Amino acid sequence: MSEAEFNEAVKVTVRFFGPLAEAFGTPTLEIALLLGSTIRDLAIRLELGSSLEQGTRVALDGVLCSPDEEIPDGAEVAFLPPVSGG
Repeated sequence: MSEAEFNEAVKVTVRFFGPLAEAFGTPTLEIALLLGSTIRDLAIRLELGSSLEQGTRVALDGVLCSPDEEIPDGAEVAFLPPVSGG
């Protein structure tokens, strides 16, 4: 990331639950994104775009929201996979 891009970046904490945490090998990541990025942009970067279409829900700072929500600096984004039970 260049210095100009760094000045236009936001820092995001990403939380994964269930099988997503297992797939990433960690429940939490810190990621820098360009200012104006949405949760959908983040999902695509993490190769989770298809997961959104398959029922994964997202929360921004603890509140369920649309994947098209813009991510502010210092935010926490959680990816919540669908729950199945028996």
